[in-house]
Amino acid sequence: MKNFLIIFLISISLKFSLCQTYKFEVSKSIYYQEKYFRFLANNYENIQQGDYWKFFKEENGIGFQAIKDFGSFLLVKDWSIYSFKLTKIIFRPYCKYSIDDENFDAELLLYHTIDNNYFPPGKRIYLGINYLIISVPFKKTNNDDPSIDKLLDFLNLEKFSADTSKKIGPEKPIKLYQMIQHQPQFLFEAKDNFSGEKTLYLIFSQYHKISDTHLESLTKIYEPNEKNLQFNETTIKEFYRNFQNPYDLTPKLTLMTYNNQYYLKLKWIMIFFIYFIFI
Repeated sequence: MKNFLIIFLISISLKFSLCQTYKFEVSKSIYYQEKYFRFLANNYENIQQGDYWKFFKEENGIGFQAIKDFGSFLLVKDWSIYSFKLTKIIFRPYCKYSIDDENFDAELLLYHTIDNNYFPPGKRIYLGINYLIISVPFKKTNNDDPSIDKLLDFLNLEKFSADTSKKIGPEKPIKLYQMIQHQPQFLFEAKDNFSGEKTLYLIFSQYHKISDTHLESLTKIYEPNEKNLQFNETTIKEFYRNFQNPYDLTPKLTLMTYNNQYYLKLKWIMIFFIYFIFI
C-alpha cells in the first residue's frame, strides 16, 4: 500500500501533456459540393524585425505573437465566407499528422480567431467555431538540398537557438501571404489539444523542406518541453478535401516556398532593370 501511494504521488507530480495526432487516408476523404471549402484570399501582414521569437508553452512550440494580429484571410465554407485573424505563428519539431502513412518532421502552425465584425457579400451562416489552425508540414533533408525552404534562415532561427535569452527577430520583414494560398488541403473539426476549444483545422498536404541544421535547432530549443508529451494517434473519421481528385491530396513537395517568392521578386527586378537599360 505504501509503495502504491508513492508511485501514485510521483505519477501525479509529473505533468504530462496529451498530444493528439491525426492519421489521414486520402481515399477516405470526402468531397461534396455542399461542403466545399476554399482558401479564398489573405492580407497577411509581414513579420517585422521588431517581432521576436518567443516560447509558447501550452502549444509546445516557438514562434511569434502578434500585438494585435498579423492580418487575416478569407475562408469559403459551405458557400459562405468567413474572415479569420492571424494571431500566432508557431513552429515545432514534430508534425501532428500523417497522410497515407507518410510522416513529417516539423510543422508551421498559424493560429487564427474569427472576425465577427466581418460581413460577407451574400448569405451569412453562423459558423459556431471561433478558432482555426492552419498546419503546414515540413520534411527534413540534408543541408545541401537546393529545395530547402529559406524561411527559417531569414527568421534567424539559429541565432535564437544559440541564445534563447536574447531578443532575436527576423533579419528583414517576412512576407507569408504568397506562401499561404489555395492549394490541396484537408478540413476537419476537433478540440484543440491545449485550449480545449472547438477548432477548425486546415491541413496542407504539400510539404516544405527543412534542413538538418534547422530541425536540430528546433529540437534543441523544444527538447525540455517535449519530454512531458504523450502522443495519442487518432484516425479522423470525417474530413473533407478541397480538390475533387483524391490524387491531388497525396503528399508532394510544394512550389509555394519562401525561396520561390524571394527569387521571383528578384527575377522581376532584373527584367525591369534590363528593360530600362537596353530599351
